[in-house]
Amino acid sequence: MILEPATVQCASLYYHKGTFDKEYHAAIEPKAEGFIVTFAFYRHGSNLTVGTKTPAPVSLDKATKVFDRLIAMKLAKGYHPCFAACS
Repeated sequence: MILEPATVQCASLYYHKGTFDKEYHAAIEPKAEGFIVTFAFYRHGSNLTVGTKTPAPVSLDKATKVFDRLIAMKLAKGYHPCFAACS
């Protein structure tokens, strides 16, 4: 039995400005015969929201494009990378 890695690629971002203190996490994960892009975010003091940007498994190339576009959008909105290891 070959075990697949739980995460292929991940990013953790944070946003702090005034009273806003938020975190955003995204990852490419293996699923069935492909990959999905998952996300989780929260504003400190509120509930965690989780979801997927790819409802069905896609190729690694497609998942990477979705992931890269998602991270670029968050960085453009003022989020900053968190250099802690993703899990």
